Amino acid sequence: MSYTSAEKFIDCMKAAGEDNAARLIAYYMNSQGIPARYMNPKEAGLFLSDEYGNARVLPQSFKNLTKLKDIEGIIIFPGFFGYSLSGEVVTFPRGGSDITGSILAAALEVDVYENFTDVDSVFVASPKLIKNPKAISELTYREMRELSYAGFSVLHEETLEPVYQRGIPVNIRNTNNPASPGTMITPTRKLNDCPVAGIAGDKGFCSINIHKYMMNREIGFGRKVLQILEEDCIPFEHMPSGIDDISIIVREKYMNDDKKSRIMERIAKELRVDSVVIEYGLALIMVVGEGMISTVGVMSRITKALANNKINIRMINQGSSEVSIMLGVNEADADNAVISIYNEFFNQ
Repeated sequence: MSYTSAEKFIDCMKAAGEDNAARLIAYYMNSQGIPARYMNPKEAGLFLSDEYGNARVLPQSFKNLTKLKDIEGIIIFPGFFGYSLSGEVVTFPRGGSDITGSILAAALEVDVYENFTDVDSVFVASPKLIKNPKAISELTYREMRELSYAGFSVLHEETLEPVYQRGIPVNIRNTNNPASPGTMITPTRKLNDCPVAGIAGDKGFCSINIHKYMMNREIGFGRKVLQILEEDCIPFEHMPSGIDDISIIVREKYMNDDKKSRIMERIAKELRVDSVVIEYGLALIMVVGEGMISTVGVMSRITKALANNKINIRMINQGSSEVSIMLGVNEADADNAVISIYNEFFNQ
């Protein structure tokens, strides 16, 4: 077989591990008298967008996959990859096996999607930073989505989309300890006394800081900035702003030297700004919890905890839903920031 691009070859290689493992497991189970069938994603109709290494499921896949309900016995379905409409192997982003499971759960309209990993549950903060962190028995989709985005490695951040649309609960379980009830992820949950459900941090961000006097009176300014980023294929994460200033938070991996120079020049010339600078070395800390919207003083406690540990807050952004608070800090302070906030809410 010949490959016309490096991306095609890499995706085929990445998919081979999952595919061969699924074949072997199906063969072994049958050898032990357990009826099992390997199912190729193409045969099942799992079609993805033509984006190597970053594919998304196409809507028709859900209808195609419903036919799996009619197959008797255990189906061994490899995760992480599917096929484009042109028949090429394409993979999801890293952690995409979780996404495959969610797609199947949604297509088959199951009662619960059990996702087995290597921990007993989701924890309030990373066990790498906190010794014996508090376990979480229940989270909402929104809470888990925010935490996954900000660095929780239990689930890929795109995993919940298919099941979210159909209201299917997700149960995070431990492969090595199946007796543990794990963590349930549901549309809603009963709130407890603590407004914070989880704390996560992620590094590797930069901020494009733009200043223009009377920016607030210029119709379409924000759209024009984002269009410049779009034309260079740069996604943005957050966009805190003031009347004369706007900051665009992007991941550093998208900003090589060529793109940086081109974007800075275009913003300066086309938008006639007073200044535009890029700051690197930024980490984002996410404090997440459905209970924060009805609790007075959460922000005060967060900022006090950081101030007591001499951590400077470079920016703050809170959505109108108030399910999460984003804080920008220096990368060198990221771990200590998570620890400080955890201690404020869970070690009092």
